[in-house]
Amino acid sequence: MKTCLTIAVGLAFAVAAVCAQNLPTYQGIISGQSPYYYNSLDGTYTPTIGTGTLVPSANDTGFGSDYFGNAGDALYFTDTVARATDAIGTHEIYNSGVANANSIGSMSFMFYVPTNALTSTSARYIFDNGDSSPDDFYLKMSNSVLLLAVGNISTITNATSLVPGTWYYWAATWNFSGANSSAYGINWYLGAAGGSVTSLTSGFKQRGGSGNISSSAILGSGSTFELSGQPAGSGGFQISGVPGLVDEVATWSNQLNVAQIDSQYDALIIVPEPATLALVGIGGLFLLFGRGTFRRRVSR
Repeated sequence: MKTCLTIAVGLAFAVAAVCAQNLPTYQGIISGQSPYYYNSLDGTYTPTIGTGTLVPSANDTGFGSDYFGNAGDALYFTDTVARATDAIGTHEIYNSGVANANSIGSMSFMFYVPTNALTSTSARYIFDNGDSSPDDFYLKMSNSVLLLAVGNISTITNATSLVPGTWYYWAATWNFSGANSSAYGINWYLGAAGGSVTSLTSGFKQRGGSGNISSSAILGSGSTFELSGQPAGSGGFQISGVPGLVDEVATWSNQLNVAQIDSQYDALIIVPEPATLALVGIGGLFLLFGRGTFRRRVSR
């Protein structure tokens, strides 16, 4: 019986050794993919990788709890003019605004939908790297619809309807170094944080030809990059003062592959802490051994 108990405890702690998914796990995956720019927004506007410190607008921005429940680790916005700005968009988006450049890259981040999002159809910008056609590149929310603007097209939608009070993961990869074939264009991904990879939806829009993105379109103007807000006017990421949040903004100068996108999304599946797993494992194994002992006594 002592041998069995030893095995039970050993197995329980083997189960507990599985790493819990948490903020350091997610950040380690992002950093390990060699981003061009990475701003974790963990209580700071300064990127951990790259250059381009964001400048907040007055007192309408601040830091709230992130998806993992860490206080002060996600950037929030409280009114229509709230934003965090960098005057040089090429700090964040590689080759932004450069015509005929080898414009290849990727972007990912997380955002939290305000709890009263369904009460407003006004556009609420999540990020903006240019909003003048044919150089659009921004993401905005209108009611439960997410709209992506790329080049001359500002109405690219995803089939997923946004749910108020929910954290989402969003990513895009693009190749704008050519046009008129499926090798050139933009892929985008959207999924509620914590879902399985099968719940991550995606889409593709070709640059040139059937994709309707102009063959000369570029991603942004290369000037102002903003989280929340819109350079040409209002549109901060909030609804009637209820904040939206943005977190873990990262970009790349290369196209991430599907496996790399999946690994980021997978890291948002929260696993119980090791101590909790140990208690559950030990309790379950003791229960199994207890039931086995009881059955043997009855059989006699």
